[in-house]
Formats: sequence, C-alpha cells, structure tokens
Amino acid sequence: MLLNVVYNRRKLVNNGEMNTALAKQITIRMKAKNFSVHTLEKEAGLKTHAVRNILRGKSKSPSVDIVHAVSEALGCTVKDLLQNGGLFHEKEFTESKNEKLNEMYAYPTLYIETVQFVNEVLQQKGHHVTVKQAQTCFEEIYFHSAQKDPAKVDKVFGEWWIDLVVG
Repeated sequence: MLLNVVYNRRKLVNNGEMNTALAKQITIRMKAKNFSVHTLEKEAGLKTHAVRNILRGKSKSPSVDIVHAVSEALGCTVKDLLQNGGLFHEKEFTESKNEKLNEMYAYPTLYIETVQFVNEVLQQKGHHVTVKQAQTCFEEIYFHSAQKDPAKVDKVFGEWWIDLVVG
C-alpha cells in the first residue's frame, strides 16, 4: 500500500503514517548498507541530526530535498522509501538482533541452505561483496526465513535483500 503523499511547498505532507514507514525503510536500507546514522547523513550531504530526527519522529514533514538526498545515498528512489508494507511486516521489528542471536540454533539446515543460496545468487549476478556484507545477507535472510512455516529460504526476500546490500 503506497502512502497518500502530496508535495506542498517542497515539504512532504502525509497521512500520518509516513514517518513510521519512512523511518522503517531508512533503517532497513541503512542496515543493508552497513551505514550508521552519521555515515548516512555524511553520504547524503545532510546536516547532523537530519536523519536522526526522521528516525526518532522529530521531523514530522521532512523536505523533499532531504528525503531525496537520503534515497540517493541509500541507492533507492523516494518512492521506495515511502512505501508501506511490502516484504516486511510489523512483527519482524519486535525482536532486536541481539535477542535473535541469543535464541537456540533451531534450524542448522536452513542456515546452510541460506549460505548456499546467497553464494549462488552472488555468483549468478557477478556481485562481489565484503565479508561483512555477506554475513549481513546470511543473518537477515536466515532470520526472515526462519519465521516462515515451514522454515525454508525465502528466495524472493533473499534476492531483494542481496540487491539492496550490493545496490
């Protein structure tokens, strides 16, 4: 579901849900790129706290220029940042990474299949990634896939995530 967004004097006016959706999309894409808030602000050429204010909900209507700069730095479109829903659902944001990493290792076969899947996709697409990027792909695709029933590699999500990381 796309948000009801209009442009008004170079500000984004929204239906009240945008900041949450925008913050989620920025957070997801920052994680994929291994960007800190500071790194994103620097890469986007923004002032300190510009992104932080969006993520904390302090910036109720960020300017079109700020959202565009963030999208450019993250390698996506403004529309991508403003999308609501899609591959992610609210329940997926309830556990922190540390909580997930401290859970019992319940799906060793799934993890092996995830690593194989990531390696195959990277090879097929001719992508070269750092060890940290590969590890991020393994973790995110594994955690996402482990929530499915039955637990198997979610290839649609996996390819989307890999493209996001290498984008």
